[in-house]
Amino acid sequence: MLNPEQQSMHMIRALSKLHPQWTFTGLSAACIYQYEHSHALHNGTVSIASTKESNKHDNKNLHRIYAHPSTKRYRYRGVPVTSPAHTLINCASLPFDKALSIYDSALRRNHTTKLEVETMMIQTVCNEQAVTALLQHANPLRENGGESWTYVHMMQLGYAEPLFQVNFDNPDNPGIPYRVDFCWKLHDGQIIVVEYDGVAKYKDASNPHRASLKAKLEYERRRDQHLKEAGVTSINHLFYEDVADLQRLNILLREAKVPQIR
Repeated sequence: MLNPEQQSMHMIRALSKLHPQWTFTGLSAACIYQYEHSHALHNGTVSIASTKESNKHDNKNLHRIYAHPSTKRYRYRGVPVTSPAHTLINCASLPFDKALSIYDSALRRNHTTKLEVETMMIQTVCNEQAVTALLQHANPLRENGGESWTYVHMMQLGYAEPLFQVNFDNPDNPGIPYRVDFCWKLHDGQIIVVEYDGVAKYKDASNPHRASLKAKLEYERRRDQHLKEAGVTSINHLFYEDVADLQRLNILLREAKVPQIR
């Protein structure tokens, strides 16, 4: 019943007890640090920092990533891991649209900075082009992995860079303004808002302490109305299926009149 990330966590913790000399890195360390990422990345492989290359005695699911003997060893939540910056360096080998959420998450949690990662990149054997591209686009203002993933697909389609987490007045609760995921403020006065709506926010009706589905939908309706009253020209909600299909996403963004620069 555990999701892929939870399964990996149990495996990493067990292996850290069996092999206390191991230092986990890459996606395995990202799990320990609790950086947001897609469960699709988990394939049963565990990554460790090693001065040795993989050999015939290694389990097929053990992935050794070269690290200099002087590499510092950290301990987080009881598990030996590479530093956050070093972990990000090794996550650059993942697909770009999946890796960016890990970079955003690490920056959002203030575990490291872009400068620390750039410094580590100079000191480490790595794919500098991939790391540089991820640092160029990484932004802690994106609040979850879904937003990071959506952003990458927007950029792939050539849309203009949006503003993130822009605040708008909330008449129902002035002390807690509305924050929108993506916002474009155009020269002609139009304000276009795009929201990535994860299915999970609507799905869990089993918890009595969570708002009912009807209440959630009513909140979204009132929120959209308030945003329009605050000057937002159009509000567009994207779901997983919309973002996963680039052709479909392109049609939706064009219909929403999001500016496309290439």
